[in-house]
Amino acid sequence: MAPPRRQRRPTQVDIAKHAGVSQATVSLVLSGGAVSDQIAESTRQAVLAAAAELG
Repeated sequence: MAPPRRQRRPTQVDIAKHAGVSQATVSLVLSGGAVSDQIAESTRQAVLAAAAELG
């Protein structure tokens, strides 16, 4: 029996596709810097939810 394959961590691109936003938007939200305040709250929540769902 083969050992179970280790699942890779999701990337920003994976999160972006799941949330329906750009990778740059994911980066801004996850960095949490001052520029992230310019991201709409609904978009921020979608990115965070996608990140949580994907692990």
